[in-house]
Amino acid sequence: MKTEIGYKLFEMNPEGKLFPLFIGKTKETELNKWLHAEYIPTKGFACRGGWHIGTIPSAPWLMSFDGTYKSQRSKYWKRVWCEVEYNANNNYDEEVNLLPKKCFVDKCPKDGFYFFKETGNRIWVITSDIKVNKILTEEERKQILDAEGFDEAKEFEPYKNAMLKRMKKGA
Repeated sequence: MKTEIGYKLFEMNPEGKLFPLFIGKTKETELNKWLHAEYIPTKGFACRGGWHIGTIPSAPWLMSFDGTYKSQRSKYWKRVWCEVEYNANNNYDEEVNLLPKKCFVDKCPKDGFYFFKETGNRIWVITSDIKVNKILTEEERKQILDAEGFDEAKEFEPYKNAMLKRMKKGA
């Protein structure tokens, strides 16, 4: 299998087990094991089957007001970034770019991946299979972002400003 490296944010419970943030969030994600994507339509979320991963370990739109990645499940859980390998056997970019929503809406990619551009500059890799290689330390994550020239604080500013605006409206 041809593979590439990507990054995924998970929720980690107090026992150290990993779970996806939203879709399939009750199913444990094992380390060092190839996991096939399931098509799981979920109310409130776009139908876009496959494992969603990033090309860098950052998702500013998922940060808390203080600029950290806090769990939404419980104070005993935490969010952690992981390095993953993904199935890169087949690139479906040409096929999905011809589709109205620029993604598969009724299935997962089969034996491969595609890039999906969302609002702003968010780019996801959507793939059929991943293997979680390791949980990144915050130092490792920052080193990767620095090597990519990615300024997470700057990228977070519009989201923080939107939160401030909502807070002022509620006051």
